[in-house]
Amino acid sequence: MSDTDTRQPLRAGRGIVTVLAVLPLVLAGFVVGYGVGGGGDRLGIAVDEAWQDGDGTFDHAPLAASFTATAVAGPAPQSPAVLPVGYSADLGIAVTHLQFAVDESTVRPDHTAELRLPVAVPPDSEGMTVEVASVHPVSCLCSLTAATAPPYGAVWDAVEIDAGATEVVLDVTGAINAPGRYGFAVTTPDRNSYLEFEGAEYGAGPNLRTISAVPPVNPVPPTAPVPLPDPTGSPSPTLSQDPTDAPASDAPSSTAPSSEAPASTGPTAPTSPQPTTGPTADPALPAAEPTSPQGPPLQPEAGQTEDQLATCRTGEKLIPTCGALVGVAPAAHTSLPKEQALLDFETTVERTQQVYHTYERADERLWPTPEQIALTEDPLKPRTLFVNWKPRMANWAEIAAGDPEVDAYLDQLAEHINANFDKPFFFTVHHEPENDVVQKEGSGMEAADYAAMYRYVVERLRGAGVDNLVTVMNYMGYLKWVEKPWHEDLYPGADVVDWIGLSGYGQSLHDDGRSDFGEIVDQTKGESAWPGFYHWVAREHPDKPMMLAEWGVFYEEQYPDHQKAVFQAARYQMAHYPRLKAIVYFDTPADHKSGRNSQVHQHEDTLEAFRELMQSPQLDVKLE
Repeated sequence: MSDTDTRQPLRAGRGIVTVLAVLPLVLAGFVVGYGVGGGGDRLGIAVDEAWQDGDGTFDHAPLAASFTATAVAGPAPQSPAVLPVGYSADLGIAVTHLQFAVDESTVRPDHTAELRLPVAVPPDSEGMTVEVASVHPVSCLCSLTAATAPPYGAVWDAVEIDAGATEVVLDVTGAINAPGRYGFAVTTPDRNSYLEFEGAEYGAGPNLRTISAVPPVNPVPPTAPVPLPDPTGSPSPTLSQDPTDAPASDAPSSTAPSSEAPASTGPTAPTSPQPTTGPTADPALPAAEPTSPQGPPLQPEAGQTEDQLATCRTGEKLIPTCGALVGVAPAAHTSLPKEQALLDFETTVERTQQVYHTYERADERLWPTPEQIALTEDPLKPRTLFVNWKPRMANWAEIAAGDPEVDAYLDQLAEHINANFDKPFFFTVHHEPENDVVQKEGSGMEAADYAAMYRYVVERLRGAGVDNLVTVMNYMGYLKWVEKPWHEDLYPGADVVDWIGLSGYGQSLHDDGRSDFGEIVDQTKGESAWPGFYHWVAREHPDKPMMLAEWGVFYEEQYPDHQKAVFQAARYQMAHYPRLKAIVYFDTPADHKSGRNSQVHQHEDTLEAFRELMQSPQLDVKLE
């Protein structure tokens, strides 16, 4: 949507969302199973759960609900009437930010969680993708701007909606793992789409619905028989009735759950007593306080998600908890010493490159080399390797079948790695295979042969004890390949691929506003069905982090501002791509095919734009 004729006014509200006063004390932890607290007597605090006797459903109103926009310099409004997502001419790129608090009185360890967002203004195009990612909850919306927004953590869900959408529901079950505050960012990778959700000013906007598995309150005694239904057809008390209205009895009603089965945890709205202002209260409105006979209600403390996302750092498989790693393939297509070129590049851009991308041939040497290892041992400049290995002794089918020469090399390589390098590092086999596919039976270079070869290499190295490989499937960015019927056959399998990588380069060599970062990450092709690589990863491999394994912008004298425009765009267009967890620049003075130069320092203003990109909060990650 390029205009704002149909947009509801984005106005500051009355501040009722920022700090809700319905949560007054401190929570110590969820019940056993959440890993909060210790000691054998810590079986959970005795509270009168808000959903006691119910089906476990509870709608949490947001503590804060606002948005950032790249064209708005000021902080996020306290309580806007609507929550925009996507691109518009007046807001730029808008991202909705939400914060919730959960405690053991509303959520049990065995639960599901949904982010429910009523739509105020639907998209004016079909098939808009909406994603939700965890972010560190900020202490005050006054600090939240597009420039200071917290980096994206894990992406939990993505849905596709159209112009008829009235509500968006996103699964965030995996995000809720302890009592505390939770931050979420709702965004879209669609660069030309826009929608608005209802704001929370009047309590009818977004909510976090949790559905917990509820044990029966009055379990059936092991020896007590379960009464049969009344043959006269007289209604029996049900769980939707207030227990105080039912006649006193030691025997359960015919509709009460047995001691062996929990009550229903379906997604329907609760029918039993809920912590609302009355039996007819709108479940989307802020809930009243749960009460406890032991004392006042409990307020969540800072939980695990705040701790985990306060500082972005790499975890298992080098996946950042939030943000994205940066790296470089230095002095590419030259004979210059690459390790020194890496150091020179870092000095030029004034930023340590956490990923050193190196290219190796199977018949030349063993890797990592001593020089490469040395670069990973500087405690002040943490780095890891991205080894791009291209076997040349046999074709793909021969390697997959166990070529003796390749096997001998792999065994020797495994012994070398095990003896000399124990840090996790990125690894790919024959990057950009599309260009080498010979889709002819018996060629040994069919797409399926590549997948089998990749799997064979990874499994042989792992089988020899090399457990520090972080594998990357590195696709080529040229869109002519994605329409080939064999494109899907290249994928080696989820069990041998840790990351999805893409090689992408700036295409629009002009300054009419189209020179941007998004077409590198998610380029489409005319009327083709190809959704773009980012959309494709989200759809086909949603559990895999995405990497720009190579990216670059070539300098052209005819368009001297092109590089600068892309680097500047990248800084704010990262807001579209929460799945993007590493960007590795391809720095070359002369591309081997076109002869074009991708170096970032040819003009001072271009270099400054790249330096500013390197300082983006989205790239503030500790490599551990």
